[in-house]
Amino acid sequence: MTSPPPTPSGLPLVGHTVGFAADPFGFVADLLADHGVEDAVGLDVVGMDDLYVLAHPDHFERAFVTDRDSIVKGGEFEAAFGDAVIAAEGDEWRRQRDELEPFFRWERVDDYAPVMRRQVERRLRTWPDSGTLSLESEMKAVTLDIIFATILGRELDLDGDVRIRSAADGLNGRFAPASWVLPSWVPTPSRRRFDRADRVLREEVRELVETADEGSLTRHLADALGTDADYPATVESLENQLVGMIFAGHETTALALTYALYLLATHPDARGRAVAEVDRVVGDGPVTADATGELPVLERVIKETLRLYPPVHTLPRETAKPFPTGDRVIPAGTDIHLSVIRIHRDERWYDAPLAFRPGRWDGDTDRPAYAYLPFGAGPRSCLGRAFALTEAKIVLATVLRDFDLDWAGDGELAITPEMTTQPKGETPLVVRRR
Repeated sequence: MTSPPPTPSGLPLVGHTVGFAADPFGFVADLLADHGVEDAVGLDVVGMDDLYVLAHPDHFERAFVTDRDSIVKGGEFEAAFGDAVIAAEGDEWRRQRDELEPFFRWERVDDYAPVMRRQVERRLRTWPDSGTLSLESEMKAVTLDIIFATILGRELDLDGDVRIRSAADGLNGRFAPASWVLPSWVPTPSRRRFDRADRVLREEVRELVETADEGSLTRHLADALGTDADYPATVESLENQLVGMIFAGHETTALALTYALYLLATHPDARGRAVAEVDRVVGDGPVTADATGELPVLERVIKETLRLYPPVHTLPRETAKPFPTGDRVIPAGTDIHLSVIRIHRDERWYDAPLAFRPGRWDGDTDRPAYAYLPFGAGPRSCLGRAFALTEAKIVLATVLRDFDLDWAGDGELAITPEMTTQPKGETPLVVRRR
């Protein structure tokens, strides 16, 4: 019988728990470098069953494209989001994907662009002419404004709707590393925070079913209830879907924008090129859908940001059948983490992988196709890719049109893993109105 990848010995009783909890990114990187066989290594953490970290483009291709029936999402997604598309499998996933996809196609996203622009501009009007603000908080606020105004069908109060904003931030808490190492039934503080957030957002969704704007996804799904449509069959399914949309639709984009503006603020040459392009294409006018297609410098900034700081750093899955990693085989029913951030920061695929170099995307390369996957891969790649990229361009171009930027943080911005790649510490951005 073929053996699985190696699991190096750790400390007595606790294995790798202490090292992983102290520095999850660094510990896993060292484990792969020192003990990984065929870019796969076992992780021994208290409270978790067998777990293997995989970090090679070939593993991603097999998992998401050529042998995608070999993995499933596992129970944690279902426990958090029920039967929403973010957690569904098989025929149920396909039925939902077909129902939702028209709301996220490029042509539909172009229709959202004026609404996105309005939400960004009203948010930026609250920024000081000169001062320091919390970059992460502002980006979470504006992306939540956008997802509500476009997909969910209600404009949030600019300085209100505090319960909703707090709840949207609380969803990520379920996936804190401290909770990963404990059984799912243990009521950790982060899990309790998730449960409170989930209750608040379900209350909001029930109100949106009655009041959502025409043309919104909420209105579309609400109108399908009680009919012979395939989806949704129940109010609970509708709630699951929209709560999942709030989690997936604002948190990841907010993080991408946080890291992009941090990198622009700390790299004057890259910022200068991006500002010159925005001044040429946009000038003093609005950032239109057409303009977003004429910003290649900004597009490379976004692409490089997503490489260096992928908002979804790891794709947790479970093997549905034996999964080969070269000459080794991971048994069926085993947890695996497909590490996006390790591939994105691997010197085999990227020169100076820790450096911010938007210019590396100027031309074609011979790196493997699955060495860059901020939106996943295969049929289950991110449903909101077009939405997120258009939103990011509109936000960044509008900020650069209106403000000069400086970073007030102490040194390099550190990161820590929850379900998403979170900044570790404050994110102070100095802005001066142009």
